[in-house]
Amino acid sequence: MKSFSSKILLLGEHIVNLGAEALAIPYDSFYCKLSYDALHNDFVNESPDILRAIKAYIAKDEDLRKHYHLELFEQDLAKDLGFHMNIPIGYGLGSSGALVAAVFDRYGKRKYKKEDTLKKILGQTESFFHGKSSGLDPLVSYLNCNVWIGSETKVVKQELDWKSHFEIFLVNTNQPRKTGPLVEAFLEKASNDELFNAILMEELIPTSNKLVSNFLHNNHDDTMTHIEELSTLQLRHFQELILPEHIDLWMLGLASKEYYLKICGAGGGGFMLGFTNDKNIKLPFEVIWI
Repeated sequence: MKSFSSKILLLGEHIVNLGAEALAIPYDSFYCKLSYDALHNDFVNESPDILRAIKAYIAKDEDLRKHYHLELFEQDLAKDLGFHMNIPIGYGLGSSGALVAAVFDRYGKRKYKKEDTLKKILGQTESFFHGKSSGLDPLVSYLNCNVWIGSETKVVKQELDWKSHFEIFLVNTNQPRKTGPLVEAFLEKASNDELFNAILMEELIPTSNKLVSNFLHNNHDDTMTHIEELSTLQLRHFQELILPEHIDLWMLGLASKEYYLKICGAGGGGFMLGFTNDKNIKLPFEVIWI
């Protein structure tokens, strides 16, 4: 069956919930697909049970179930439908989003053209996993396209050409985390801490939005300068989202200016994102080049 890629949130982590722009890209080195050969599943051993639970969740939601062919879903489950996935769970690459995309692709009744409509339905479905979902992760996986979120949700049709200017990489922290509690804690802090909220609104969001604009317009003359600013701001104000053992590595990048780190998705473990001007650089950690 068709494969659905993982996603990487390049920019907008957490602050997208406060009105900042966000930019996400598909990453097909990790993927998920429905399968009748679930014994070869890399990360999920009880995939039929998860799919049954998703089907039951959809069936109980009056608004959601009208978008799905639940009889076909049940017929496939009776044939021991499972799924194959090599996306690590709890690492910020959208494992649940890729699975939701696969489910909607096979059982969705209509192929909606409007991104915001798709995003809403996919988000409602992914809420099975997170309690509340923006729908961004499954939308990127389902469309297999770069997606921008701002005043609305749009597919980015032009190619994002950064490789002639710098390289982006993933750093595995080897520590999975849960998205929901981290998002809730961030939003609570932004709501209750006036100084923190002011820093977000006056410094971090403008810097991140400038970077989104740079990527969308393939104008990277000052991208690394803004990446350095963003990395500095996250180190200063997002330390609870950075594992203690990575603080020194983060600071080393800022001091040497040879690479810069930022959180990937919710932070707090999973993967970190890194940026460097030199792919041949000898970094003090293993990386996965994007």
